[in-house]
Amino acid sequence: MLPTPPGTEATGKAEQIEIEYCARFPWAGGRHPWLDAAVISATHLIGIESKGFEPLRDPKAASFSAAMTGPYGVIGWRDTAQSLDALRLGVLRYRHLDAAQLVKHAYGLVTEGRRIGRKPMLFYLFAASTTQGCRPIAADDRKRHRDEIADFAVRVAGDEVSFRAGSYREWLRGATGSAAEHATTQTLEPPWRDICG
Repeated sequence: MLPTPPGTEATGKAEQIEIEYCARFPWAGGRHPWLDAAVISATHLIGIESKGFEPLRDPKAASFSAAMTGPYGVIGWRDTAQSLDALRLGVLRYRHLDAAQLVKHAYGLVTEGRRIGRKPMLFYLFAASTTQGCRPIAADDRKRHRDEIADFAVRVAGDEVSFRAGSYREWLRGATGSAAEHATTQTLEPPWRDICG
């Protein structure tokens, strides 16, 4: 009943929706990435990573296991692999965007997409609130987060895993029917907002 996430309209109607989706790496053992949700259509596997206020908490440090340093070109995400290397070497740093997590999700989605015969897509869903509970969120921080998302999108454009992003507000703007009623009765922010005292 919810609208299609912005930028994913061409993927077609959802045939299956999963909450907490494991997009396995192409090797046994280790910790495989878990996305918050997955939408599977006739043509696409869309992995959704959802963020509330986590991007604003602390600077993001990139950490990768040794297994992530192999020959990435063979799986069709050369640009994403270059971003991985830049993150690992500390050449690329983001303050709000957890790009290392997104790269790991992309790797898992490539593997899962090939396994089930669907094109992989990663959708980054985030809160665009101006406040966190009673505390205002600095406009500079909100802008920097969006700028980092845009920078990451440019870096991975054209790879096998396509990347899209949008806020909760942007997503629910397209709601219809009972989903639209839900959207208009909500604050359009995640339900875990702090309570003002």
